[in-house]
Order: sequence, then C-alpha cells, then structure tokens
Amino acid sequence: MLQNLFIKNFMLIDSLTIDFQNGLNILTGETGSGKSIIINALQLALGGRATGGLIRTGSEKALVQAAFDISQNKSIISLLEEQGIEPPEDNVLIMSREINLSGKNTCRLNGQVVTLNFYRHTGRCLVDLHVQHEQHSLLEGDRHRYLLDRFGGLPLFEAKTAVEAAYTRWEETLDTFEQLRNSAEERTQQAELLRYQINEIEQVDPKAGEDNQLLAEKKLLVNAEKIKLLASESYTLLYEGSQGHYSVTDLLSRSLESVKSLVLIDERLEPVRETLESVLYQVEDGARELANFSDRVEHNPQRLEAVEDRLAVLGRLKKRYNRDLQEILDYLDFARGEIEQLDSGAEQAEAIGEKLKIFKEAYHSAALKLSAARRMAAKKLETEVSRELASLEMERVEFQVAFTELDRPSRTGAERIEFLISPNPGEPLKPLAKIASGGELSRLMLTLKALLANVDDIPVLIFDEVDSGIGGLTLHAVAEKLAKISDTRQVVCVTHAAQIAGYANAHHRVSKELAENRTVTKVETLDLSGRVEELAKMLGGKEVTEITRCHAGQLLRRARSID
Repeated sequence: MLQNLFIKNFMLIDSLTIDFQNGLNILTGETGSGKSIIINALQLALGGRATGGLIRTGSEKALVQAAFDISQNKSIISLLEEQGIEPPEDNVLIMSREINLSGKNTCRLNGQVVTLNFYRHTGRCLVDLHVQHEQHSLLEGDRHRYLLDRFGGLPLFEAKTAVEAAYTRWEETLDTFEQLRNSAEERTQQAELLRYQINEIEQVDPKAGEDNQLLAEKKLLVNAEKIKLLASESYTLLYEGSQGHYSVTDLLSRSLESVKSLVLIDERLEPVRETLESVLYQVEDGARELANFSDRVEHNPQRLEAVEDRLAVLGRLKKRYNRDLQEILDYLDFARGEIEQLDSGAEQAEAIGEKLKIFKEAYHSAALKLSAARRMAAKKLETEVSRELASLEMERVEFQVAFTELDRPSRTGAERIEFLISPNPGEPLKPLAKIASGGELSRLMLTLKALLANVDDIPVLIFDEVDSGIGGLTLHAVAEKLAKISDTRQVVCVTHAAQIAGYANAHHRVSKELAENRTVTKVETLDLSGRVEELAKMLGGKEVTEITRCHAGQLLRRARSID
C-alpha cells in the first residue's frame, strides 16, 4: 500500500506530505487547485517522464518520494533481491526521484541508486495508473493474457502449466536439433578431411622410430666401402699383422709369456699378468667383431635407393602434418575416434529429429486445450464486462477478447490475447490503447478492475477523470465499484463528484493559496465535519446551505450503509 507521498519544489508545491490510508482515498478541490499536480508528482515518483519545467520556479531541483508498505507483496521483495537490494526490515520501500535543472535525474530505492528502467518497472508492479493519455498495465497486451488466465481460475492454470512444460521440452530439443543440423555440413567436411588424412597415413604406414632407423641404415650404405676398408685394416693390425710386422695379439701373447715367467719369480706381478691376459682376450674379441662387421656390410645401391625413397615419403608426411612419426601415429588414433563420433552425431540428429516431432505434437495438443479453456473464460469475461458497463451508462459499448494465432509455438500458448472495445455502435473494435476518451477509458478500466480485483496483484490503483461526462445513477454505480475494489486494493481517486467522494475512507482536500506573494498548493485530510462541508460545496458550489449539508450527510450515510 502507498503510505505517503512527499513532494518538494515541484511545480506550485514548496513542501508537502500526504498520508494515505487503506481503502478508498479521495482527492477533491476546485479546478486549478493542484489536484493534477499531485497526480503528476506521483507519476514522477513512479518513474514517469521528467522535465526541467516540473521544478518550482527559483529552485535548482525537485524531489518526490513515495513510501510503500510491501509486507504483503512477495513479488516486489523477490524483485529487489534479484537486483541485489536488501529487503527493508520495516517492510517499507521508499521510491525517491530527484530531478535537476541541469538535466540530472537520480532514482533511488531505499537510498540505493538504480537505473530508470528498473525503477520504472518497480513502480509498475506497485501502482496501476489510470490517467488520461498515460499508458498503464491494462493497455499492455501481455497483461491481457495474464489477466484472462488468472480470471479463468484453476482449469486455465493447469492448462497453462502443461503448455509451459511441453514448450520447454520442445524448445530444448529444438535447440539441440538445430545445433546438430546447423553443424551437419561442417561435420561432413570435417569427416571427409579426417577420412582423407587417415587414408593418407595408412597408405604410408609409418612405424614409430622408423625414420631414425632408416637414417642409421643409410649412413652405413653410403659409407659401405669405407667401412669395409677400415674394418679390414683394423682387423689385420690387431690379429694378422702385415708386411713382416707382428699383430697386436702376437705382441700381447709374447709379452704375456714373459710376465708369466716373472710371476714364477715374484708373485707380486700376478695382477699384471691378469691384466695382460684380459687385454689379450678383449683384443681378440674386438678383432673378431670387426671381421664379422666387415662381412655384414655390403655395398648395395638398390637398398640405398629404397631407403632414401622411404625417408623422402616419411619426410613429406612429417612436413605435411608438422609432427614427428610418433605424433602422426597418435593423430591417426585420434582421427579414427573422431570419425566414430561424427558418424554417431548424424545418427543422434536423426533420433532427436524424431523426438522433436513427438514433443511438438504434444505441445500442440496442450496448446489446443489451453486455447479452448481461454475461449471459455473469454466468453464469460465478455458477458460480465458487458453487464458491468451497462450499469455505467455504457451499454452500447462492445467489449471483446481477441485471439490472434501466433506464427510459432510460444511458452504462453498458441495465441496472442488482446482486449478490444468499440465505444459506439457501428465503430470497429479497437485495442484499449487507441481509445481517446480519458473518462470512458477510466470507466472501462474501473469495470475490468472490479471484475479482476481478485486476480490482479497490483496493490495500488489510481483513477483520474473516472467521473468525466457522467452523472446521476451512473455516478453512484461508479462510486460503488470504486468502493468494492477498495475492499481488496488501495485506491486513490481524483474526482469532482460528491457521490464518489462520499465513499472515501480518507478524504483529502486540495487547495491553493498565497504565501509570501507566491501561490502554493496544500492538502488537508478532512474529518467528518470537514467532509460534510466539502461535499456540500461540491453539491452546491460556494453557497453552502443547510439543504446541501443535509444532502452531503445523506451521501455519507448512504455510503456507510452500503459498506
């Protein structure tokens, strides 16, 4: 509920605080007294358009603050928490708007600066404005669907829940399917490349370390003659000797025989004998190895050519992939695994496509049930709105809930819901937002609010010009509807009609006076006697008589008797 409104340096208002009560709050006053200024200030406090012309002459800035009790408004508390704003401990939310001549515009929620968009959204969740030429919640198409679904009760709620669940399944599956479908060409290209690379590597059939082995073999083949010559020469020197020279083994054998004789004389030379004997054996083994090695080395031009060709093939493969042979073999294993996954992806896409068809059919089935339930609720709403409008001298007004089929599935159903109205016979039905008459629109909003009071969750309603162009019994009907709505919602209403003002739970009189040669607007909350006087003035003008006072008293008693 709106607890109070503080206004400072705003148009004709120097400083003003208005305390509001539960139920129906009425603002009255003579034309030009400043009632519209208060409504404008409240609009600004809720996020309305700000201009420098709103600032009181002689001031640099204007400030408006609206304090709300949000203890029963869980949606607002959740909204604040989503934005990182701690819910107030006293359950009071203060919306503060400051505008400057410089153009600076500051929005605060409980002292915390927020963006204008979020600030305005918060205001729309708290207050529904029904002011001429102002857009409000009932002029928003999405709100029409929401209200119709709430009006339809449990059957509509269950049908809508089923549609939301079916849509979620369909949408998630569609996203997966489209990702697979969109990447199908890419997968095909990737698979073709991988198959080409796998075939290329398998044709070469490299082995780990093969290139190093071939390089070693090539070195032997290229140097075969030189190797045989050196090995033979070394063998001869070690074992056979040449040109009258003893071989190394001959010399070692003769030396060993001499040392053996010395050992017989002095055993301390035994280690020397052992050393020479070991060296002799090692030289003999080395000579045999050289002989065998020389026999194995063969000058083979054909094998050299084959080795060089193979090394060239492996070199090209390594250069192409910029990897060594082991890394190429690892990539081959990877490519084979990727091919399997790509092939399974195509199978998966086909399976998901079949599942998508099933989920889409399930969605359409649920959407048809929701549409049927909505159309039943719409017929009932149309009937009740027409009946209520007739009591407000709007019996010729035609009201209709329009259904427009959507091009694609939606989480909210298969159609767009919009409230249409034809103010006069013969005129086409038009959206509510295109109705020009502020009073007519206010009465229609009043009718809808009366019917939807138990399903709409906006706690504060503000009406202006609701009595425009009507009188007599219609005024009483409007007053009774305002009173009925105020049983479950807080209502603020600007009116010139005593019949409506008589139903107020709190009656605020707006007046204008001179103070220090400046015009200022003031607001006074009236007691019972003040209300009688104010109603009498509204009934009889400036000349208040006992008759008008008596009539005013009757209005108050009538309102109380209906309450």
